[in-house]
Formats: sequence, C-alpha cells, structure tokens
Amino acid sequence: MSVAPRRWRGTAVFCCGAAFLTLPRLLSGQTVVVDGPTAVALPTLTPSLVVRAFGFANLRPLRVRVQIATTVDFAVGSLAVDSSFTTSDTTIAVQITRALPSEATVYWRASVQGNSGIVAESPITGPRTVPAWLTLVFPNSAGEILDVRRPLFVWKSARITPAAGPWTYTLEITNGGRPEQGAAGLLDTTFRAPTNLQANTSYRWSVRAALPNGDFIRVTSLASFLIVDPALPTTTILYQNFPNPFPSATSFSTCFWFDVGEPGGTVSLDVLDLRGNMVRTIAPALDGVTRFAAGRYGRGAPGAGSNCDNRFVWDGTANDGRTVAPGVYVARFRSGTSAPTFRRILFNGR
Repeated sequence: MSVAPRRWRGTAVFCCGAAFLTLPRLLSGQTVVVDGPTAVALPTLTPSLVVRAFGFANLRPLRVRVQIATTVDFAVGSLAVDSSFTTSDTTIAVQITRALPSEATVYWRASVQGNSGIVAESPITGPRTVPAWLTLVFPNSAGEILDVRRPLFVWKSARITPAAGPWTYTLEITNGGRPEQGAAGLLDTTFRAPTNLQANTSYRWSVRAALPNGDFIRVTSLASFLIVDPALPTTTILYQNFPNPFPSATSFSTCFWFDVGEPGGTVSLDVLDLRGNMVRTIAPALDGVTRFAAGRYGRGAPGAGSNCDNRFVWDGTANDGRTVAPGVYVARFRSGTSAPTFRRILFNGR
C-alpha cells in the first residue's frame, strides 16, 4: 500500500471566516463540548463535528479552534486538522473536507476564546479509528483460482463528503511485475477485464484511488490469482515447478503442474540428483495411479486457497524420508513411450 505524502492543514468547512486562535487559557464558568461520531470506528473519512460553547453568550464574537490529531498529545507533527475561525454562534457545525489518514487512530478537541480573552477547551475525544481509504475485495485471497478468462475485479472505498470527492480509480493487472491490462479514470468500483487473460498463468492487480485535491492511495492484491482453462488440453506437458528455488517466504515445498492431452496416458514424474539417481517419486502418488485421463493436474481446487495439489509437490525429502542436501535437482517427466521432459529444480535446504 502506498499513500501520497501530504500536509494536513485547513481541512474543515465552518460557518464563518478563518482567524488565528491563541493557545487556550482555562478559566471557570465557560465550557466547550464537541459532539461527533460515538462509535470507535468512524463511518466516514470526513466526519462532521458540532462545537458547543456554554457561558459565552455575552463574550462574542468567538474565536474557535478545532484540532484532530493522530496522537493524544496533539503534537505538531501529528495534526491532521488544525483550523481556526471567528463566529458569533455558540453552536457551530464543522464539516471536515479533507480525508483523514487511512486506518489511523485519531483524537479531536476544540477551544473557544471570547472577546474578553476568556478561553475554554473541550475534553479530548478518542481514540477513533479512520476507515481504510481503499480495500480490494475480489480476487484478493491467497491462492485464488478463477475459471474465467475475463474476471470481474471488485474493490470499495470509504465514504467521503461530496466536497472532497469523487474518487477516481486506476486499475492495473500484472504478470510477473509486467503490466498486462488496465484502465484509468474509473468512477465505479468494479472492472471486468476487456480481453482474455492467459490460462495457467498467475496475476496480481492493484488499484490507485485518487481525490480531486491530489491525495491518493495505491493498494496491491494480497496474493496472486490463477486463471485456469476448463477445456481439456490437447498436449501433454510438464510446466516449470514453482516456487523455484524453494523453500521460499511463502511456500515450504515446490509444486508441479502437468497437462495430459487426449486421450490420456500413463505418466511418471520423478526427482533425480545430477548423477541421475532416484531421489523422490512424485507420480504415481500415494494413490498409485499411473494412468491419467486427459486433463490438468497439480493445480489446487477452486476455493481451496492454494495453487497446488498436495499430491504433486516436493518438500525436499527423499523416498526414505530423509532431507536431501541443498543443491540442484532435476524433475523427469514421462508420458507413455514419449521422450522424457526435464526441469531444473533448485533446493535451498532447511
């Protein structure tokens, strides 16, 4: 997630003009109360507040200062809103017009100074939690498997006052970090890929949400999603195992995908060392099946939360259960009487 750097000043609309308010000097007889959202989680990025000043009826005009900060001590660097204005009213509606920091914890307070110099300050309200500016909804789960070539992407943004909006979005779909498809200037929170994505390929996606004042946030999907082609393959093939090298930060083992073309056939898949010695038999798996119908194998089932079928993975152990030495190994794939296919495997060790 990335957020454009910005300064948080002058982000509220009031009923009157702006003026500087001196630091509060607390005296008895006057009180200030700030009414605002009562739930811990704010319903919007731009909440409305009402400042009520009591005991100031004969001390008008009033100078009012409203502050919202990300720390309870209201340190200068933590101020998201710091606005002052002059008014003759003792009940003042305050509409924040610039989005508060995404997912921040905030506190607010107000102070009122009468024309005699008497100052009163409200109690501090908080903590309150600001909603996320942008959330990716679908696909956004680890190992999401889709059987459509033009998936529908869904996201959502937090509520914001019309004075600060509207949101505009830029969506990008990437394959291995390379842009594949995208669109800019979107106003809706859904987007369907305009052309087919490649089958048997993993993708990630991101959305950039921007406001008219130039503030923006960019969120990338938590994990990749996989496009699978439900049609039967016409060719028998072994794909490169992944991750490779392994283990990786996200996977303890490496996954093997292979396709068996019509009309099916016998298949074997083994891991060898560089001398050609047998290390581990992957297929036939524990179920003993050697003849495979035409189809795609090694992929996780849709909704399973994984891109891998655990029958066709290698965890770096040999057939006798011992962990092998780190190094380079070879996957050997055979189908019927065809010449074997080899893929290079790099095992990092444990």
